[in-house]
Amino acid sequence: MQVFPTTLSEPDSRSGVYLYVCLYGLLSLLIGATIYWQPGSLTLSVTPQSLVGPTTLGISLATALTYGSFISERFQRLWADARIRFTGLFVLMFGVQVLLGDAPTWTALTLLSMCLASIPLRVGVYAHTS
Repeated sequence: MQVFPTTLSEPDSRSGVYLYVCLYGLLSLLIGATIYWQPGSLTLSVTPQSLVGPTTLGISLATALTYGSFISERFQRLWADARIRFTGLFVLMFGVQVLLGDAPTWTALTLLSMCLASIPLRVGVYAHTS
């Protein structure tokens, strides 16, 4: 059972772009709030020097994610398999939790820059295919 129709994942879907921008905007706000308030035992030290590496990594991951999700047909066929999708999301979920424990500043800043960079990349894919 799918939450969203498959037509929303098409590169030229206007409603898919709106949904993508809203979801990634909300995720950016949540990660930004986490960085600002630092709940629980999460201790982040954000300095201008600590922004360079995670930002570069986040933009690279956003580019790879956007390319794989909307341009690469091979990745789309691979991701269509439910077992591979479940395994990938499971590993991602626990990987982020482990990385938040080991390198919280890098993980949070990388996720934030990835989410923020994904938005204009997705809009660019839509503009290019429309």
